[in-house]
Order: sequence, then structure tokens, then C-alpha cells
Amino acid sequence: MGLSVLVVDDELDVAELLAELLAARGHRVMTAIDGLIARTLLQNHDYDLVITDFMMPIIDGLQLVQGMRAIDRLARIPVIMSSARRDLPAAVEAGLVQLTLQKPFSPAVLYAAIDRVTASAPGT
Repeated sequence: MGLSVLVVDDELDVAELLAELLAARGHRVMTAIDGLIARTLLQNHDYDLVITDFMMPIIDGLQLVQGMRAIDRLARIPVIMSSARRDLPAAVEAGLVQLTLQKPFSPAVLYAAIDRVTASAPGT
């Protein structure tokens, strides 16, 4: 059985493409176009993994993950953060996210990242 994944990206075409790639691997996917919508979804649903863009309006990916880490129920959900920016390692070093992906990335890179972060995640 696949994972329950929340994909957060303000570029709708990117969110939809990621959702299609994940669904093709048997995962259940919900999408959000900003961090505010993602927060609501996180409050109302259980996820095994969050894949979020870094730069988004309203609530960016870093703010979203910081909020998740402050809530016990959400704190252990593994997070993959994607961005076209090259300076995201600080989020990994701070322990906020498990992995960062440099956009653009291939489906194979995405699948390998998911396998890597969920293999060591509690409860998955």
C-alpha cells in the first residue's frame, strides 16, 4: 500500500505533475497551492510524507515546516523541500527537513528521495 503524501507547490502545473508521478507509484496524494492551505490539510488529514516547495506566497515552505515541527502530531512527518534556489542546506542542517531537491529534478530522483526519507521514518 502506498504512502499518503501532501504536495505543496504554488505552481499548479508542478503540483499536478508531482501528484501524477506519485499516484502512478500507488501513493495517495493531496495537493495545496500554498502553505496556508497546506496547514489546513495537515490539521484535517494524516500524511506519511510532505513534499513542499520553498518559495511560495502567504506561507513559504520553511514557515510551513517550522509550524509542523511545533505540533507533536506533525513533528515526525518526513519532509522533502524542493526549490530552484541552491542555498537550502541550512534547513536540512537545522533538522527541519530530511532532504532537499534542486529543481528541476527527474522522476527517478524524486522516487529515490521518497524511498530514502521514508525508509528511516517512524511509522512508515
